[in-house]
Amino acid sequence: MENPNEARAFIADKFREQGDFNILPKDVFERMLDAVMALDEAFMAESGVNEGAVYDDDQAFDYMMHKLQEAFPEQKMYAMRFVEDYMEYDEAYLERAGLIEWE
Repeated sequence: MENPNEARAFIADKFREQGDFNILPKDVFERMLDAVMALDEAFMAESGVNEGAVYDDDQAFDYMMHKLQEAFPEQKMYAMRFVEDYMEYDEAYLERAGLIEWE
């Protein structure tokens, strides 16, 4: 099972290493990261992933991007890249933790 605090720390470190979002105020970045992680959880619950359905990357991306744009209208132009990076870093965490299965 995923450790949310460990996952968040890993993902936040990846964002900081990459550096593209260091232009955002720290509190905005932190809130956006918390929001995208919560949106990912909401997508999984709503789409049935938690009950065994397959995680559809494209649907997840669209869901998170649109909701993130709504939640952070001043950062709307960053939402697409933010979600893309989040998904990449989350996948890296899941792989590292041995929590992902490829079909």
